[in-house]
Amino acid sequence: MKHSTMRLSTETMNLDFVKKVEALSGSSVRRCFQCGKCSAGCPMRSFMEHPPNRIVRFLQLGQYERVLAGRSIWYCASCETCTTRCPNKVDLAAIMDALRKCSWDAKGPSKESYVQLANRLFIDNIRTYGRQYEMRLAAVFNVKSGQFLKDLMLGPKLITRGKLKVFHQKNRNMAEIEQIFKRIEEMRKKGEAP
Repeated sequence: MKHSTMRLSTETMNLDFVKKVEALSGSSVRRCFQCGKCSAGCPMRSFMEHPPNRIVRFLQLGQYERVLAGRSIWYCASCETCTTRCPNKVDLAAIMDALRKCSWDAKGPSKESYVQLANRLFIDNIRTYGRQYEMRLAAVFNVKSGQFLKDLMLGPKLITRGKLKVFHQKNRNMAEIEQIFKRIEEMRKKGEAP
């Protein structure tokens, strides 16, 4: 196995980003002493290119580009096993959420850009209809991701079995749902929510 060398300098370390992640998550990455309990208990570890403790280590070293460019933060299931197992009370699940938020905001090249697209479309559907409209979600996702014919043959089967609706009604409580979105936006402006 070939080991890559990591060069650390003031140019390669971005501690401002780390402070932003800590502020968003409410947890300090500096508390981690690399015991590895988070990675040992992580059910998604086998799918990640960087296990949870290595992600924290990259953050400690200011190497956030390596974290955001990878897929590990997108495979985190937010099950909080890592947070529960941590002897130093590092809330790694919240840190992963904060990293996904930062990646989302950066709109940079992520190996899991389809996940970002699906998240955005999911939230747009909720904001527009007050619930999930699967037909629209699948159609818009396929168009925006360039996978026009993906799952084309699955749609008719789901429609005939009554599992997928062609027409959709809006939620009756759209005013309340819009208020929820406005509260979240206000909290984000104040830095109270990721």
